[in-house]
Formats: sequence, C-alpha cells, structure tokens
Amino acid sequence: MDKLFLGINNHVVCLSKKTGEQLWTTKLKSSTITNVYYEEGFVFSYSGGHLFCLSASDGSIIWENTLKGFGYGTCIIASEHQNSTVIASQIVAQQATAAGAVVAGTAASSS
Repeated sequence: MDKLFLGINNHVVCLSKKTGEQLWTTKLKSSTITNVYYEEGFVFSYSGGHLFCLSASDGSIIWENTLKGFGYGTCIIASEHQNSTVIASQIVAQQATAAGAVVAGTAASSS
C-alpha cells in the first residue's frame, strides 16, 4: 500500500508514502482528537463522538454511527488484526494530547 492516513484536527488526510503528496482530505465532526484505523480498503475514524467509515481510495464517507449514549470521550479503535502494543501506544498518545490541551487551557486562562 502506498497510502498513509492521518487524523488531524477533525480531518482524515491521505498522503502518498512515496511523495508526501496529499491525495485527499475529509472533514469530520469537530474534535481535538481524530483517531484513524485502516483495514481492507476502509479507513475507520472516530471524531466528535461519531465513528465514520471512509473509502480509502477517495475519502468518501460510507457510513457514520453517532454512538448514541457514549458521549465525546477518548476512543481507541482496534480489530482482531491489531495487537495490544499498538492499542496501548494509542492510549498513551491520546492521554498526552489531552493533558497538553488542559495545560494550554489553564495557562491561557491564568494570563
């Protein structure tokens, strides 16, 4: 596969691994953290309390689940093909991002 998928500031971005060129971008729900997971031609992404399934070829939204009743907390996406080390590193990265947002907000409000 020649594609790299990024979750950035409520967007999923697809880049070429060979050139770094942006191939497509899809805006999702507003969120500070946008998780992505690729499997078999689909990109699954969590953003703003919703789970999305995108086409890996063009970024079009195939379906959206509002995850009613679960709120807007941190979400880890995994499947039977993903090992626990990858999941653990995702959790650490999300916690660090959330902690950085709290520190930045605290510093801004005390200024």
